[in-house]
Amino acid sequence: MTERYNVYFAGRLMDGHDLDSVREKLAKVFNLDQQTLDKLFSGKNQLIKSDCDKATALQYKVVMQRAGAESTINRIKSELKQANAAPTKMHTAAEKIAALAATPIAGRLETPGLIAPASVTQQEKTTGTGGIDLAAPGTDVLLVHERAALISRNVDTSGLALDTLGQRLSQEPSSPPAMPDTSHLNMAPVGDMIPNLPLSRNPVSPNIDDLTLSPLDFDFSDDIAPEEKPLLHDFSALSRTPSNG
Repeated sequence: MTERYNVYFAGRLMDGHDLDSVREKLAKVFNLDQQTLDKLFSGKNQLIKSDCDKATALQYKVVMQRAGAESTINRIKSELKQANAAPTKMHTAAEKIAALAATPIAGRLETPGLIAPASVTQQEKTTGTGGIDLAAPGTDVLLVHERAALISRNVDTSGLALDTLGQRLSQEPSSPPAMPDTSHLNMAPVGDMIPNLPLSRNPVSPNIDDLTLSPLDFDFSDDIAPEEKPLLHDFSALSRTPSNG
């Protein structure tokens, strides 16, 4: 026997949607008046579509989600369906209008076929929905066939072993080097000159025997370098390129 489902809405909004926008979209999609919208958003679980197949229930859920409303889908127990089974027939337009006018707001929400988006094709029914029902506490949200399949992985742990409690996870650090011996060193007095280290190359000893020092206050003005003369370049072999070339 094909499983049947009911679609409910309790006024919950999806993330990123505001109440006024969702109300406006639902009113446009389902052609609802303000009293019916107030009933939908009263906080109580309202029946949107009853006794439908899974594909139709999912279509309702998608339409609600696009409007920003979060609906729930519950499977109808086969025993309850058989007890409440009733013959169905197609309604004329006049019969549907008369039934809608004579049905209170709550009945409109619970009567199959009176609230439906244009994209959903369904069969009209004359039976009621049996009222609003809440799932029992602890009921699974997803059915078994709707859940993601569990992936079983076999991990090879034959190369692993548990070490003793308190064992280091890394090797012991190496011992630090011994302190250098500074017993042969001492500190020089403050202000003492520290001699330079010996050079590795032989010192240069230039011969300055032919050099003498000038007398004190000697005039070195005659040693001024002569003024440099500009160089004259010969450009006779060069010619200028025409400006329009």
